[in-house]
Amino acid sequence: MEINNSSTTGIVTILPIKNTACIICGKAFYRERAGKLYCSAKCRQAGYYHKDKLTAIRNSQNCGTSREILTFSVKEYKQYCTYRDRIRNYRKLESHFKPAEKGSETWQMLYNSPNSALTWERKKIPEKIIDLFLPYLSIEQWSFLKSLYPEFKPVNLIEIVCSLSDDFLNQLTTEIEEKSKNKLTKYQPVRNKYLGHLNKIVNGEVKFV
Repeated sequence: MEINNSSTTGIVTILPIKNTACIICGKAFYRERAGKLYCSAKCRQAGYYHKDKLTAIRNSQNCGTSREILTFSVKEYKQYCTYRDRIRNYRKLESHFKPAEKGSETWQMLYNSPNSALTWERKKIPEKIIDLFLPYLSIEQWSFLKSLYPEFKPVNLIEIVCSLSDDFLNQLTTEIEEKSKNKLTKYQPVRNKYLGHLNKIVNGEVKFV
């Protein structure tokens, strides 16, 4: 709510909040309007099925506090960074050897020999992600993606992250590059949600343990 304090009369007037975006998908409204919550019938239906949770969130916002604290594991974030470094180092080491046909004698010596450096490095990386390219993610970006898939284990989350487009990931920043501005409308809900996540961190609604 907005509080309008008149210095002449001493009367405090409480005005209704003018919402700027859909509370479900984060899509920005064309024009701010008090009392408007949803951008479409689909989002209104989603709001109906989750009305109890939404009511609790709105009440906590009106009180200036949050009842829901999101907790993220620093250990899991470090594990993501570790896998990223291991894959990068593995590829760098692999580049020093000539390509070998899979299953050939040379390939067996490189990748299956217990005395091969590639074999040792390969064993440190889960097979499901060894061929993936892991993007650099700050802990804020990683925790936002983790919040979208809270039940996913580290390796499964990595698979999801690597399947996201560059256009999607480019929205997870405080500044938008010039070349990405023409795609901003398409990914506005992503950016809105990410900026909301940053606000939660600032407000103490997100904890790293």
